[in-house]
Amino acid sequence: MPKIKVDYIIVGQGLAGSWLAHEMLERDLSILVIDKDIDETSSKRAAGIYNPITGRKMVKTWRADDLFPKLEDQYHQLEKKLQSVFLHPTPVYRPFKNIEDQNDWDGKVADEGYSDFVKMFKKKSIGYDNVQDKLGGIIINYSGYVNLPKMLGAMKTFLLHKGVYCHEVFDYNKLIMEEHHVHYEDLSARKIIFCEGSLPENLYWNLPFRPVRGEIMDIKIDLKSDYIINQGVFMIPKGDRFTVGSTYDHNNLTYEPQASGIKSLEERLSKLYAGDYEIIDKRAGVRPATHDRKPYIGLHETHKTLGIFNGFGTKGVSLTPYFAKHFVDVLQGESEIEEEVHVQRVS
Repeated sequence: MPKIKVDYIIVGQGLAGSWLAHEMLERDLSILVIDKDIDETSSKRAAGIYNPITGRKMVKTWRADDLFPKLEDQYHQLEKKLQSVFLHPTPVYRPFKNIEDQNDWDGKVADEGYSDFVKMFKKKSIGYDNVQDKLGGIIINYSGYVNLPKMLGAMKTFLLHKGVYCHEVFDYNKLIMEEHHVHYEDLSARKIIFCEGSLPENLYWNLPFRPVRGEIMDIKIDLKSDYIINQGVFMIPKGDRFTVGSTYDHNNLTYEPQASGIKSLEERLSKLYAGDYEIIDKRAGVRPATHDRKPYIGLHETHKTLGIFNGFGTKGVSLTPYFAKHFVDVLQGESEIEEEVHVQRVS
């Protein structure tokens, strides 16, 4: 029986694999996506926030100027293609921690590098009951969240309809590599790209991943907000509830929420919100973070038919659309890979 020939095999249909598949199909490349489709994946457990100003020091995230101005349009185009709605643009409100923080931002909002990203600077509380923000805060543009389970489900349905999705656990022992092609069971492809997320058990890559577990909880409270409130924890408004997160644990890499993690969330939430609430759900995920917080993208040093598109960590929602386009440019010989993300930087 002749082999089925495709341009690329993609292993994994999380956030990274979905965007890579989308970009390849947009260019009329033939693909097959192989995915084990389990609930315990980073993409399905993530809160899906995108935010251009992050961290304790509140600085522009890496590549913010390249990524964020086009980001929502990219997701809207994907929604249209998949006939689904999963993007929720929502400004982030970041209360000031202290007067020094307020003074720092008083000068920074006029800075050309930040002016496009700050929607509003407030020196007084926004007036939400029980929200601890007596010094005010900044309201950030180009922010919101993506309902990742809904997006991934819509992408799977789309791929199934096109006949390019295979539900199975990838068997590395069945992969045969040649100089210009790979073979897997009855498939032949120019290259195979691994997008396996956190803790990949891949025989061909020995990379310094630094996965991190994070807890998230859904709470019911008497609060209405037009913003994602973010100080110590994030609070994402979702109708009659809020999603609250997240923790960071590099040691206990389980998808089961831990009591210590939930306690930490509650302690930090109490500094931001002083009212009563009811916990209605708890979950945990393991993010595919890397040693330098930048993704691993590129081809294997020895096996040039093997590629990787992985390690997007906590910023996957904002990074994957941009770098999926970049990687397909590279694969198609239209560009050189950026050194900052090149997987061979760690070889």
